[in-house]
Amino acid sequence: DVCSSDLVQSNLAESPTCLLLQDACRRLDLGFHPISIEPGELSLPDELPATPLIAHGATTLILLAAEDKRFEHGVFYDAATFNHSAYVEGYGSSYINSDADLLPWTEVRKRIEDKGEMFVKPHDDLKAFTGFVATTGLFDELQARLSRSRLGLPNRVLVARATEVDAEYRFFVVAGKIISGSMYRPWGDPVIPDDLMHFAVGALNGWTPAPVFVLDIGRVDGVWKIIECNCFNWSRFYQSNAQKVVDAVSEYQRIMLSA
Repeated sequence: DVCSSDLVQSNLAESPTCLLLQDACRRLDLGFHPISIEPGELSLPDELPATPLIAHGATTLILLAAEDKRFEHGVFYDAATFNHSAYVEGYGSSYINSDADLLPWTEVRKRIEDKGEMFVKPHDDLKAFTGFVATTGLFDELQARLSRSRLGLPNRVLVARATEVDAEYRFFVVAGKIISGSMYRPWGDPVIPDDLMHFAVGALNGWTPAPVFVLDIGRVDGVWKIIECNCFNWSRFYQSNAQKVVDAVSEYQRIMLSA
């Protein structure tokens, strides 16, 4: 029945995202099926519901689900569009790191050493590590941690001067339309300023990386800048309306499966 969708959540713990999804599915009369997927697993369980599925969870789950026909139109990740280079091409100077350098991992430490500190972030959206302002000491700690992880060291890293962002907001986008959003830093706030909404709509009219995705925008010296895009399937909701988002994503999947 393509009129119903199930969300599969990888985290069995009582996390805020898991609870929000579970409550949204209950209110919308959609199935909710928590499963446990450990980092590095090579396949999904054979025993999954036969209804259309939408995955939400950690990187391993999403990458496996993206290759699984049971999640048709239920995973919205494309490595070719969810990366720094695509954001530069798609958003130009509206993107906060449009002038960042893209360096091989082996050259990053030298750049930090020369400058004292630099903002570093993976080229892709696979979340090997979260972007941060790195000193050589912090970079060495990161390298040691990543060397022990299953993801290993990223091939390319964007390196930019540190920029002060005084407010950051997240928008959930489905088929080019903003469904919900909220501030997530420095605190949670569901109220969206009018000028920010105007900026976000303008950005969406220019380019989007996927039919369903998350757009993060921050304010720098009073000017709105795109921070990054994120894959919907592994993004947190903060103060956004999870029920509206789940409803919109499920409806999008239903339409695509019926086409």
